[in-house]
Amino acid sequence: MKSNLEIFKIWAPDNALWSQWAKPVLFMNKPESSIHKLEIPELNWIQNLEKQTMIIVDLPGQSGVIESLALARLGYRPVPLYNGVDGRTSAIAVKVGEIVTALFDGAELLAGYSIKPDAPPVFMLDSKRMNREVKKRGIYDNRWCVFPQDMPSATFLINAGIRRVIVHSDKIRNDLSHILLRYQKEGIEINICNNETLKKVNLKKPSKFKSLSYRFGAIFGLIRNSAGGFGGIMPETTRSSFG
Repeated sequence: MKSNLEIFKIWAPDNALWSQWAKPVLFMNKPESSIHKLEIPELNWIQNLEKQTMIIVDLPGQSGVIESLALARLGYRPVPLYNGVDGRTSAIAVKVGEIVTALFDGAELLAGYSIKPDAPPVFMLDSKRMNREVKKRGIYDNRWCVFPQDMPSATFLINAGIRRVIVHSDKIRNDLSHILLRYQKEGIEINICNNETLKKVNLKKPSKFKSLSYRFGAIFGLIRNSAGGFGGIMPETTRSSFG
């Protein structure tokens, strides 16, 4: 049986261009259960590798891992950005157990795919990362958000040949818009794929865009974990402006 580090290295191999952004948080503990074989679907909204296209999969739970593996089968490099700690409790803000299971069970499939070191990336997010309904004391609060430094800069993408970004999700969430608008301003085309319909979007300036107070406001009420990422017992009712 492979170690946690070996599983992480399958998702973030040393020779892959995009591995420097992969988050190890959900690889710290082995899953409590296993589904063994993941059913990887054929994709209808994209059928081939597009070298100038980066994809962001922002879907709930294990569906994001499964979608990313389907893209990996086409030759894309999946990069897990999940940053909420698995608290190993039923009283948890963002349930990540099925994501952990899918990452570990999907590693063998991923290892069998032919992916070039400079293949375009698929950045993996959980659309439930900022669960706004969690306000109860004693809950393990592992809500998290993504910041511009969590993903490549527009300059890095352009130098790597990326000219288009596709977000596969029901909508573009506020934290992600702060990153995507930076890309858009540098001439990178932004698309969204919702229900297999692909369309170009022109992003509007989000509140506190490039403001020094943005990061403080974004993480207000979230709990940093000493081992990395976000996660800890909620001491009191907290509120956040993110959705």
